[in-house]
Parts: sequence; structure tokens; C-alpha cells
Amino acid sequence: MSRLRAGLAGASFVVLCLLAIRLFVLPGIGRFLVVSDPLPMRADAIVVLAGAPDERLADAAHLFGRGLAPLVVLTRERRPTGAIALDRSGVRLPETHDLSWDALRALGVPDDRIVTLRRRASSTSSEALVIARHACRHGLRRLIVVTSPSHTRRSRLILRRALPADADLSLRPASAAYFPASRWWRRRHVAKHVLFEYQKLLNFWLRERWAIEPCRMR
Repeated sequence: MSRLRAGLAGASFVVLCLLAIRLFVLPGIGRFLVVSDPLPMRADAIVVLAGAPDERLADAAHLFGRGLAPLVVLTRERRPTGAIALDRSGVRLPETHDLSWDALRALGVPDDRIVTLRRRASSTSSEALVIARHACRHGLRRLIVVTSPSHTRRSRLILRRALPADADLSLRPASAAYFPASRWWRRRHVAKHVLFEYQKLLNFWLRERWAIEPCRMR
């Protein structure tokens, strides 16, 4: 009887541990990636990080329409080799920032209120450096940055590293983006994305952050 009771107690403990992981640990892993900062009364620019335009632009246009900032800033991704070859042959396909520009115009943002940064980025870190240099060069101290929900925490860490310490940064997750933070493990492609995002976070904490130096405001 004592062995049976010990076995039942051990099994109950395992079940309780698994239940705790299911109810608290796994959802917490997904929610940790998402941050949503309070919006400032007024910002100098709304920055849309490069990525799927349908996920982020509606939020940027909405914030612009509320009068929170006078500019919407777009970044440009590095062009793939095939696209460069087409350029050289005289054929230029529209890129993500071109589609983003058209979408912002359709959403009511005037042409002269949209700024596309010239320097291209190949990663979140290089994109943060491009944004920081532009902000410092033009005296943009208060930024609202819109990106996908699972990308917000890492983006905030990198941008805070690249911007001056007194810069006011507000990260906003795109409301149209699909990211089931509380049940991410149920879909294979979402689970792969979450694990990849944690790998990138680890890389930032161990290596990338030491190579990023904040810019200086002019």
C-alpha cells in the first residue's frame, strides 16, 4: 500500500506540473514576446518596421490620422539577388516599401508626410541603426514604432540600444497581425516562429547588443 500511495503521489505531482506548464509557462512564453507601450501625446514620427505591409500600415495610418505624429517613416529591406539582376536589365519590380507607400496613400496619409529611408537593412539590428541615424540626424526624439506583435520586445531592446538614452520610444504591436500568444504551440508555423524569436533574443543578449552604439542627436 505504501508503494501504491507513493506511486499515486508521484503521478499526481507529474500531472500537476504538466498542468502548470500548460496553464502558465507556455502562455507566458508567448506573451513575453509582446510589448505595447503607452502612446505619447505627441511624437515626431511613426516608424513602420519592414515586413508584411498588411499587418502594420493600418495601425500607422490610424495613429497618423489621430494627429500623434506629422510623419510616417518606412524602412527598406535588402534586395534579393534576382531583383538586382532585373534592375540591371531595366526592369524594376515593386518592393515592400513601394507597396507600403501605396497602401499608406490609400489609407489617407499624404505623399509629403511619408518618408522612405534610403539605406537598406538586412536585419532588425541594421534596421534599428538606420532608424537611429535618421532620427539623430533630423532631431527626432519621440518615435512610435509599429511592428508585428512577436517582434515588439526584441525591436524595443535593439532600438533602445541604438537610440540616445533620452529618446522617447513607444513600441506598438500591429493589431491586424495574427499571433496567438496564449496558445502559440498549437500551430506549427507559429511555434517555429516563437522558438526562432527566442533564438534571436538570446543572440542579442549574448552578442549583438555589445556591437550597437547609440547615435548622438544633432
